[in-house]
Amino acid sequence: MSAQKMLSIAGLLALGTACGNGVTTSDTQLAGGVGDAMASLDETATGANLSRLELLPIRSMPGALTPGLGRQIMDGLFPKAYADSCWLESFSACASGVETRTFSDCNIGGLTLNGNVSLTWSDRSCVLVASGDSVTRTGDFTVSDYQGGALSITSPGGGQELTFNGTSYAYAVNGMERVATTASGAKLFDISTSTTTPLGVSGASRAARVVNGGTLLVQHNLLHYNVALTPDNLAWSADCNCPVSGSLNGVLGGSASGSYTIELTGCGTATLTVNGRGENIELDRCGSI
Repeated sequence: MSAQKMLSIAGLLALGTACGNGVTTSDTQLAGGVGDAMASLDETATGANLSRLELLPIRSMPGALTPGLGRQIMDGLFPKAYADSCWLESFSACASGVETRTFSDCNIGGLTLNGNVSLTWSDRSCVLVASGDSVTRTGDFTVSDYQGGALSITSPGGGQELTFNGTSYAYAVNGMERVATTASGAKLFDISTSTTTPLGVSGASRAARVVNGGTLLVQHNLLHYNVALTPDNLAWSADCNCPVSGSLNGVLGGSASGSYTIELTGCGTATLTVNGRGENIELDRCGSI
């Protein structure tokens, strides 16, 4: 394996977090939580047979190592080599309302993945048919590098839940947490996501999907600040696992204050504006299908 591919988690952080114009690394880490939530909605929806498509395992992770890392891995940092064993892992067949994707020492480039992602359905047949049917996505796994760094993904609040109300859907992030650590155990970041009010989802396919309303809360647990965001006409396209237009608007809280806006400019790309300071960014886990 080449030196370029044998990158550590700390090195990947350095690649993905350089910002200018006054937008801080921690601000982009919050935005990474937004990309994660949107890509997770897409996977939960595809699992709910709204637009069934098996995604790359990196898109199945309810976290990414650094802002833009998921996109970097998918689009060039680690070329699309089918020898990477995580590509072979897929969801199990429905069994009493549960589908599971299990990773056991599989690799993506220089990273090793262990653990699982599960979809748990209220209908034991794994379908969303009747009003009130729901599917919950949880993850509990670790990504590690050759130097001993690790990213642990857990669902302390219950994961992410998509509920059918008969004509549209409600998307609730009940709680996800991503913690990256060095080989010595020092934390590189600790980001939590949840919804204080479920997001409204319309459209029975990826191409028709639009998200409006609700509140997504992204918390930076190391720096003790957060952002509460409301989606405004977030629209997908058929060939992207994240919205390609629309915006999320909100305010900072905790140890920071002011305005925070993410304006989608394309598949996995956005403009982040914090208190009037702007920066073009790439969103975690978002890329072309």
